Amino acid sequence: MRKEFKRIGILLVNIVLFMGLLGLLAAYLAVVVDLPSRVYTVAQREYLSYNYGRSITQAAPTLAIMETEEQVEAAILAPRESRVRATLDARYEEGEGVSVTVYDLEFSSEYILAYPGSEVSAAVTLFFPFPSNLETLHKVSFLVDGEEPPEAQYTLQGIGWQTEMEAGEEHQIAISYRADGANSFRYGVAQGQRSDVLDVTVTVLGLEGSEVSRTSLPTTGRDVVDRGETFTWDYSGLIANRDIRLTLPSRLSFAQRVAQLQGDFSRMAVLAPFLVGLFLASLAALLRLGDVRLGLESYLLMGCGLALFYPLLTFLSGVMDVVPAATMAFLIVSGLVLAFLALVSGWRRIWWRGGLLLVVFLGIFSLGMLTPWRGLLLTGGGLLLLGTFMVAYARQPRVTEPEPVSAEAPDPEPVLETSPAEAAPEPMSRHCPHCGRALAEDHQFCPGCGRDIRDFRTCAKCGHEQFVSPELEPVHCVRCGKLLR
Repeated sequence: MRKEFKRIGILLVNIVLFMGLLGLLAAYLAVVVDLPSRVYTVAQREYLSYNYGRSITQAAPTLAIMETEEQVEAAILAPRESRVRATLDARYEEGEGVSVTVYDLEFSSEYILAYPGSEVSAAVTLFFPFPSNLETLHKVSFLVDGEEPPEAQYTLQGIGWQTEMEAGEEHQIAISYRADGANSFRYGVAQGQRSDVLDVTVTVLGLEGSEVSRTSLPTTGRDVVDRGETFTWDYSGLIANRDIRLTLPSRLSFAQRVAQLQGDFSRMAVLAPFLVGLFLASLAALLRLGDVRLGLESYLLMGCGLALFYPLLTFLSGVMDVVPAATMAFLIVSGLVLAFLALVSGWRRIWWRGGLLLVVFLGIFSLGMLTPWRGLLLTGGGLLLLGTFMVAYARQPRVTEPEPVSAEAPDPEPVLETSPAEAAPEPMSRHCPHCGRALAEDHQFCPGCGRDIRDFRTCAKCGHEQFVSPELEPVHCVRCGKLLR
């Protein structure tokens, strides 16, 4: 009865552990799929969304020309010379438990506007657009040849100016303003048209570590200045197909760090059930090759430990960089699993098997998802896993098969003849060959069973005495093989 209760108890424990393992993996997948909404509060999401929209994008001015009462379609201005200076005084700003990078922008630009038409004169309209998401816009200045034209129009959308220009006439346009933004800065270069000179300098003060986007027009220079960095785009005869894009450094909070790695963690969450199951199957196979047997509950407990590796890595990444977070998570979970294996089966029998499997499944397969070398690491991990099984199998003791017995009778072994003098003396006491009763020298019938015992014969060669049944004649001596008479 007790055995039945014990079996039922073990079965219930296994069911609970199995459901717990599945629950851990499913819960992690559900959290990672929508990670930002899980780690951000409503206030944090609103704060970040608001500041992401404060990134400043300054477009190039546009030019519209009216020749002989026919409107020419507005196009991006491609002046002979464009000189732009943007200074970003950057800093980190904390709000609602998250951090954003904000800056005060001081923008100034100079353009050489030339009328390229064939007519004697034309009406030219210049429009310089302001970024649409500015919170503050002040110290706005618009100068034409060093003076502010009275016909200039200022709105929140931009600056408009219209004038009559003759063929070959040029004007120097100077525009400046101050505003504030966040996270990044972008300047729209006149694209698809030739620009004689493009000279853009963006200076970031207060912070270091700004990065030029991969989709940006490449820089021609980058220098470190007092309190910051300077990025330069200096081109001549340029026909551009990209804008200038600069991303400022960021100081991420816990929630931002975790949310930033959502893509990598999502891949791990999808593969986690497969990796945990394959780890347990591989461990069971290796331990069996090493003649180590564990109960199902032991494997389920180790599976739960492995499943906790993934959320542990995810949330450690919120307080430190990914590399130390991955190292710490690996050491914690590996130490836990190896310590458990040592307790249930002995350290010497399992350390290399369990250690190699943990390196393969946690260190190579799982953490490999966080690197751009995923394919190489998965292939290398597979080869290491295969090599581990090969070594374990090669160390198995081999069972030699018995040699087949020949159907032919073996040749009789030669009988070594010994002289009576060399033979060991045989005790002379007799026993009945039928019942084993001790006999005297003069007994002819057994006193125990009454059978005839007169057929005892003595070997003439070695002196051995043995009973010979009449129906078995001829008989040879059991000691030396001589025929008894």
